[in-house]
Amino acid sequence: MKENRKMEGEIILTGIHYSSGETVRLHLEDGIIRSVEGTGESGGDRLPIVAPGLVDLQVNGYRGIDFNGPELTAEQVETACRELLLSGVTTFWPTVITGPPERVSRNLRVLAGAVDSGGLATSMIGGIHLEGPFISPEDGPRGAHPREYCRLPDLSLVERWQEESGGRVGLITLAPELEGSPDLIRACRERGILVAIGHTGAGSGVIEMAAGAGATLSTHLGNGCHAVLPRHSNYIWDQLAEDRLQTTMIADGFHLPDSVLRVFLRAKGERAMLVSDCMPYAGLEPGKYDSPAAGNLVLTPEGKLHLEGQEEKLAGSASGLLDGVLHMAGLTDFATAWDMASVRPARFMRPARFIRNPAPGGLEQGAPADLLLLDRVGDRGRIRSVFKGGRFVEPTQYLSI
Repeated sequence: MKENRKMEGEIILTGIHYSSGETVRLHLEDGIIRSVEGTGESGGDRLPIVAPGLVDLQVNGYRGIDFNGPELTAEQVETACRELLLSGVTTFWPTVITGPPERVSRNLRVLAGAVDSGGLATSMIGGIHLEGPFISPEDGPRGAHPREYCRLPDLSLVERWQEESGGRVGLITLAPELEGSPDLIRACRERGILVAIGHTGAGSGVIEMAAGAGATLSTHLGNGCHAVLPRHSNYIWDQLAEDRLQTTMIADGFHLPDSVLRVFLRAKGERAMLVSDCMPYAGLEPGKYDSPAAGNLVLTPEGKLHLEGQEEKLAGSASGLLDGVLHMAGLTDFATAWDMASVRPARFMRPARFIRNPAPGGLEQGAPADLLLLDRVGDRGRIRSVFKGGRFVEPTQYLSI
């Protein structure tokens, strides 16, 4: 690095802008990017790439820690935060899925306590994502969610869970065809909770209705679906055609074929985002695992996570967001793939009312100083170090991206 110095509480970084390719100098102070200036110099291979931190809207757990586990602790949440940060994820949304209401309540309280602790969770958890239980009970759309806990929309339950989370539920994924969904969507938006469509079997016209009521996202589009759909009128086409909906995709090489990823990106453009949907088994050895939320699972040597005895039924991902960026970078340009997992999700979560710092992500003045330094490896790179809130995090092991 040509320049990387600290002056009276100020950090100055010089590197290659991940998107423009220009040499830039960043001034970091008080956890904020104070300025980004072009130097007009050529960095060549001597300078690292500077990129915004990754933002993951859907994390079920990581490296053995399960956000849906019956014995989750605040200490485990903090450990997961540390592991995610070292993998390049600087902000994430722990995802609590369909399950016993009492366990959902308990884990929301645990997550709230972790955020209140003043540790990494305080700065890294952007909000809590409730994926269910207001989803389709049908095979296919339900995915790996347990049928017995799927239920109709219930505002009183949402308000209870919001209170137990300390007001941190910021995103709810639901099936808009369920009775009461339009009213719940409107009520959530009035309360500053973002609403996504997912695990749905919605018929024609329902997607448009949901967007009109205030839904703004499609959760892992193309997954949590029937195996066979009408070729023209179906809820995947309807969501692709609905410009009011942004879209998240899982680009782990298993959930969606490359041709589908390309088509989704072309249809949604800048409204397309990546999530990991990673389960606690991300980063663990292949084998059989028992999930409190999804039951018996198998993690194959290739990295595919599925229900035991049902190889076609995926149970979330065992890959991190970096893996998705790497895969997507092979289908589009590197800067677009990176934006899909950083700038775009950071901007998507801004309308949630509890977000304390509404500044957008990215490398721009006023944005949080959540940054990665990447060393060049061929035409890609690998993480050298992480800055969270302008503070240097110990160098990571070299993680390919």
